[in-house]
Amino acid sequence: MADYKEDNMELGNKSNIFGKIFSSQSDRGNYTSANGYQNYFISYIGVNDEDIYNSEIYNLNREINNRKNICLFKQNILNPDDFDIISYLKNKVSKYNGSIFDLDIDLVKYEDINNRIKRGFDILLRQEEKSFNNDRVKFNFIIKVMSWIRIYINPLVIDYKDAPKVVVYGDIKKHELYFLLILYFAGFDILYINPNGLSEIANIDAKKFNIEINQNKIIDETISFDERVERGEIVERSSIKKAYTVGAQASRKISDELLNDSGFIKPWQLQNRNIKTLLLSSTVDEVDIYWKEPLKLRPGFNFDNEIVTLPVFFTKIDGVYRDLDEYYCLLDKLQIKDFSYFIDYDENIRPLSRPFTREGYNLSFYISNTFKINQKAIIKDGGFSISNLSLKWQETILSKVEETILSDMFIEGLSKDDIVRGLYTVLNMNEKLIYMINSFDYANVNPKLIIYIEQMKMFTKEIVFLLLVLSKVGFDIVIFTPGGVNCVENIINSQIVDIHRLDVINYNLKYKSNNYNTNTSSSRNGGSWIERIFGKWSD
Repeated sequence: MADYKEDNMELGNKSNIFGKIFSSQSDRGNYTSANGYQNYFISYIGVNDEDIYNSEIYNLNREINNRKNICLFKQNILNPDDFDIISYLKNKVSKYNGSIFDLDIDLVKYEDINNRIKRGFDILLRQEEKSFNNDRVKFNFIIKVMSWIRIYINPLVIDYKDAPKVVVYGDIKKHELYFLLILYFAGFDILYINPNGLSEIANIDAKKFNIEINQNKIIDETISFDERVERGEIVERSSIKKAYTVGAQASRKISDELLNDSGFIKPWQLQNRNIKTLLLSSTVDEVDIYWKEPLKLRPGFNFDNEIVTLPVFFTKIDGVYRDLDEYYCLLDKLQIKDFSYFIDYDENIRPLSRPFTREGYNLSFYISNTFKINQKAIIKDGGFSISNLSLKWQETILSKVEETILSDMFIEGLSKDDIVRGLYTVLNMNEKLIYMINSFDYANVNPKLIIYIEQMKMFTKEIVFLLLVLSKVGFDIVIFTPGGVNCVENIINSQIVDIHRLDVINYNLKYKSNNYNTNTSSSRNGGSWIERIFGKWSD
């Protein structure tokens, strides 16, 4: 199987810091009561690319929200004001005689972690003794940090399979850094993020404490963690993501409750999750290899409690092989019964959707001035081809429509008219596409759209809009252009499409199949199979 680079954006590469900090304990070295966790203190300083950085913060926040063993500080830690906690700690610490470990004091509910934190105090106080020039300063420091531990660390749910973590964003004061070091000595992962500089870390010996510093360009603008999360969500919705099929596929952990006795994901077990797609970048040969594979076996397939990541093809193949039989064979092989829809495109939109009519402008009432879609109103209205899908699928499709509108994929942008027409085309997509969506189990073989363009035929903007939405809901799309026509690149950013060029250009090559496929749609053979069964749609 092939290697892949996951979650690459065309804007550049994401950092591997987060993969490291969230790596499983089994990948680092198992926990032992003697040695604790193998843990990291990583400082992520500065910003390399704003969009990528914001995307990382967004995904970090999602990861934190899904875990119970992570404490997040978005700004300076407040001085403790819980009188009961402070009183309890003062009473215990009053017996301090050179060792926190010797004190009978409960900072967290886990005995072994409690002991390791107390040892961490002793290490810090010994190594930084010059900072505590009198007993009063030392005493106040101990009470303050212990209070933070009782307030913020004690509520964490900690197991022995994963190092507990503390994530801090922004500038930190000296005592806050000492607080992080104590937890680091106790086996916690520490992730310090600061786009504006090293802050107090610049004033200590990072090598002495084994702090890993990842230095990027320092920026002056101060942006809050929450604002970066908001910006990152926008980036995630509009960014081009790719997985690269070059080497052996990495192993993935899958929740036991989703697996059957043979270790495979049970049918339909992932359908309640939201979806996002990952564009596969491959060779033509790899398209052939992965095309029939279930998505769960493709590079980049992943899921958590909220989202399933679907690796899909959005591929354009210009030209033909010198051996035309080889070319026709490739076309035939990609057509899979019940999973694929072949269109011999001749600038007729009917095989894809209803032709637009004046009544379509009524959809403008469902689009706000900020180009948000009134999903509830559209679903309630009904009468569209997508209305035959489940409520979950309708909501998913309309969300992907909105993502497409708000993205910057279109070279010349989208006018209000473009948006109305695009929405109309999606709402009224061909029943064959509806059938394929309804039959789509996220972990298994996904629906596929194959378009063949014989001559220099061009796509309209609304067709490309539909293709983007279909890609976002999990379709494999491959466009064959023997004449190499720029049917997509003239409308959307070419980086969105994985483009290949074969041996020679052939401007007028008719499609010829050795195996007649009933999925084939062509106006030249009497219309699509749906039209032959149900009759042509009227305008």
